[in-house]
Amino acid sequence: MAGFGGDRLPQVSAWVSERAAGLRTRVSMRLICETAVTRLGVSGAVVTMHNPAGWPETAESTGVLADRLAELEVTLGEGPCLDASRDGRPVLIADLHRPAGRARWPLFAPLAVEAGAGALFALPMCVGSIGVGVLALHRVVAGELGPVALADSLAFTELAMRLLLDERAGLLSENGEPATTNDLPLHNAQLHQATGMIAAQLEVGMGDAFAVLRARAFADRRLLADLAADVVTRRFRFER
Repeated sequence: MAGFGGDRLPQVSAWVSERAAGLRTRVSMRLICETAVTRLGVSGAVVTMHNPAGWPETAESTGVLADRLAELEVTLGEGPCLDASRDGRPVLIADLHRPAGRARWPLFAPLAVEAGAGALFALPMCVGSIGVGVLALHRVVAGELGPVALADSLAFTELAMRLLLDERAGLLSENGEPATTNDLPLHNAQLHQATGMIAAQLEVGMGDAFAVLRARAFADRRLLADLAADVVTRRFRFER
């Protein structure tokens, strides 16, 4: 379910908002990636999202190496982002030079090292069983993410996922930050009703129910309002 950013999400959101205010710009995927790189002590980041063909599509990146690593996975059909997306679990490789990495990805690992990567961390964006995309971080030198950095990276992942879903659904707040149920237009009673029904069906809170609704609309390439209408008219039901 949504909420894998845990207690660090408010702090991470504040970092991104402060950066946006300092630059006098709106919160964006680029800004989230750049803030993650600065705060986590990594060399680069890329956000990929699922496309209808089943392959990751780059939504934003911080540079050439991040783009190259994402391209290698699509070209070779293997790598940490594909594994994280498939399994719904983080893939944390602190040292790509070690034999374990090459054994796991015999094609990808040596080419990633050749491109300049020393460590890779792929964090899936998912709401329940619904996959949305992946936030991938890399370092040019080997090194683990410490416990605090890992918790923060999960919070950055959730923030990026919310923004990705809201951009697709057209539900961003005025400053570009991800929406909450409080940001729904008051006249759109159907969205509120659908969210309440999903909360009852899944036995979750309204925030999680809203996240599930957006994630399903994203995965199915449907308008949020259309899916909400199907929920309200009981043509579509969410199951636990």
